[in-house]
Amino acid sequence: MNVSIELLREAGKCRDERRYTEANRLYLQHLEIHGLASDILEALAQVEFSMSIVSPDAENTHGRKAIEWISQAITLRPNEPEYLFLYGVLLEHALLDYQAAADAYRHALRSEPLFVPALDRLAALCGVPEDVVSLEEGILCREQAIRISPTRSGWLRLGQLYEWAGREADGEQAAVRGLTAALETDTIRY
Repeated sequence: MNVSIELLREAGKCRDERRYTEANRLYLQHLEIHGLASDILEALAQVEFSMSIVSPDAENTHGRKAIEWISQAITLRPNEPEYLFLYGVLLEHALLDYQAAADAYRHALRSEPLFVPALDRLAALCGVPEDVVSLEEGILCREQAIRISPTRSGWLRLGQLYEWAGREADGEQAAVRGLTAALETDTIRY
């Protein structure tokens, strides 16, 4: 078996079992043996972000390290929507920098206009006190995401946005769809 694949398989297993320190060590070992690879840098960013959640510290060391790793991955592949999306997530959740996060999601959407995760997160920033996403932009993003991936939570969020915009009939219709839809495909795992 290829040593590279075996290392990655073991690192993935560690991540699945939430042994993030060991996964981190294995990904770093992979970088040492095989050199820089954007996908490994992305994996390191994800592991560091997970560690920032399960082992937070006052300096947010893991969150900041996650941003460093994904920034390196973006340097290698600047238009990869998944990397730009993760960068936005890290800015949003690790640094609470909603404006920079919104900009990262918009960049991801310029690379891939129908990238549902970026549409979802950009719409989710509508209504934060910093006012980084207009109501109109939030509604447009949520409508596009619903067309591609209709979920209960997506419909309910769209209904809420419609209500904020004074579109009561649309809000009610979206709420009904959200309360009766069969699918919920959004899963979040740290």
